[in-house]
Amino acid sequence: MHLLADENQHPVVVARLRSAGHAVEWIRETSRGAKDPEILARDDIAALILVTDDRDFGDLIFNRGYPAPRAILYNRLNRVHPDAIADRLIAVLAGGGFEGHITTITKDGERSKPFPAGA
Repeated sequence: MHLLADENQHPVVVARLRSAGHAVEWIRETSRGAKDPEILARDDIAALILVTDDRDFGDLIFNRGYPAPRAILYNRLNRVHPDAIADRLIAVLAGGGFEGHITTITKDGERSKPFPAGA
């Protein structure tokens, strides 16, 4: 799986995802300062799993008609150590079933919402 880590991801999270064997492109390294619409306009966005702490991606896809990535893993684990965030992301990735959805990860679990048709 090819992951696209938003610029807001902690370096520990990115490193842990990589050490778990995931191919991770980190916006901070490749496209620093890219705006959310620019990220969703990438030619390869449909093949990528976006990892973000930013709720704006959901608005852009669900309300403004932007193309969707393969999936979004939306982290809502506020004030949680980056290692714990990485553990949860790795577990969600291992469990599967998130493609075509935005999956919100909270302290209480995960909830998924499918992308709109044609996104």
